[in-house]
Amino acid sequence: MTYMAFKKAEIDGWEERAPSYNDFTGRVTTQAIPTLLAMAETAPGKCLLDLCCGTGRVAGAAISLGVQAEGIDASEAMVNTAREAFPQASFEIGDAEAIPRDDGAYDAVICSFGLMHVGSPEALFREMARVLKPRGRVALSHWVGPPDSPLFRIVFGTMQKLANMTDVPPAPPPFALSSDVAMGEALEKSGFEDVSVVRLPLVFTSPEGKFAEHFRNFAARAAIILDQQTDGVLRDIYASWDHQLKEFVSEGEIHVPMPALAVSAVRKA
Repeated sequence: MTYMAFKKAEIDGWEERAPSYNDFTGRVTTQAIPTLLAMAETAPGKCLLDLCCGTGRVAGAAISLGVQAEGIDASEAMVNTAREAFPQASFEIGDAEAIPRDDGAYDAVICSFGLMHVGSPEALFREMARVLKPRGRVALSHWVGPPDSPLFRIVFGTMQKLANMTDVPPAPPPFALSSDVAMGEALEKSGFEDVSVVRLPLVFTSPEGKFAEHFRNFAARAAIILDQQTDGVLRDIYASWDHQLKEFVSEGEIHVPMPALAVSAVRKA
């Protein structure tokens, strides 16, 4: 299944969020960048692709280390934002499942939290392997799923119970690769070896009473579901979220863990 309706909804969601990405999503995802750059063995003179680049922060950080960096994203608004923020890098609109680059073009590919937003992670992995040089490195981050992630346990657990999914486009399972074993097996099937996985203790923050607003700006995939709900259902979902999040409130601010995997692998020679 290609999940075309889901992919379009994702692109539309990130188009809308591009101007505010760094104020919401980027506050969490940027925390993973130093680990990903280290896993990719970033060094001066190397050529790196920032796949699903968003606002270009991975490529921008790589440029500051003397790397030749390029970024690709399906959202035109994201690409435009990245170009404005990091003019030293090259950014282009493109599909992560059909990367518009030649075989063996890069020393490293980084994909920061892009897996949840593509129609086929398997196709993405195959494309990563194709555009990497032999023994080139891939580094990616991906969210840990429930029950190990308190944030996603609360958010998606509540929506699973209360949301009407009738008009929500079919999508690949968001957390199918959220374990070390599943991630390693998927990468090895796509031509990688020497897989290494570490966990990053990331935290989502928002003012108390503002969680729903902040999370809807944070997560395009969840918004695809929330946008299909009636006002009454949304009130029930938001009330349940607020009740469950009380244990994570301190001095008027919510701090709820949302751990992530940081993964590296080497393309087989």
